[in-house]
Amino acid sequence: MKERKALGNVLFWLTLISPIASFAIAGMIGEANIFEVAGIVRYSWVMLLFIPIGVFSILIGSKLKSSNQSYKKNFIVSFICLPLLIIFGSYRLIFNNVVSYDAGKVSEIAVKINLELPDDVKVATVKLDLYDMSCVKIMDDESTEAFEREIGSNKLWKNELNSEIKGLLPLDILYESVNYDYFVFYNITSNEYNIPPKDGEFEYIFVAYDREMQKLKILEFR
Repeated sequence: MKERKALGNVLFWLTLISPIASFAIAGMIGEANIFEVAGIVRYSWVMLLFIPIGVFSILIGSKLKSSNQSYKKNFIVSFICLPLLIIFGSYRLIFNNVVSYDAGKVSEIAVKINLELPDDVKVATVKLDLYDMSCVKIMDDESTEAFEREIGSNKLWKNELNSEIKGLLPLDILYESVNYDYFVFYNITSNEYNIPPKDGEFEYIFVAYDREMQKLKILEFR
């Protein structure tokens, strides 16, 4: 009887921490420091692997109830945490049309802006109403060195942003820009680099590079 009660306590605590622990694991595997929310979404299915813990908590709760021992906490925590695990664990499917992991995205951007971008990369793209935002990780030192040589030899890359260009960026991108070292702003409409667009409708591509993280952020504004 004591063993059953002890098991019930263990399963209660394991169930309670399962959403937080599984979310943290998804973030770690998904490299949230590089790919941000898209990285977590990519491995959100990890949370589904923790569902059996909550199921076992319900089962042991039933056993405790039948032996007239305290059982309600096992039921309550399971009924709270299981839906969380199922909902967040299904984000990879729910947001399948919003998040993409196609590395070919970088090649497409390189063609559009007529600049050399690294080939050996891992990519996560979030598709929003007004723009697509891609986080790009360069996968090896050789590609990084070649890309940084290209930045050093190409005057289109700037180490600071024009204030007018800053005013065109979404606030979250603007706040993050202080962590990046080099930038390119390409006005698709006028086919100009690093020049703020005039009044009227326009489309642009903004690329920022963080040397320390070996990370690119690419914004395609429609």
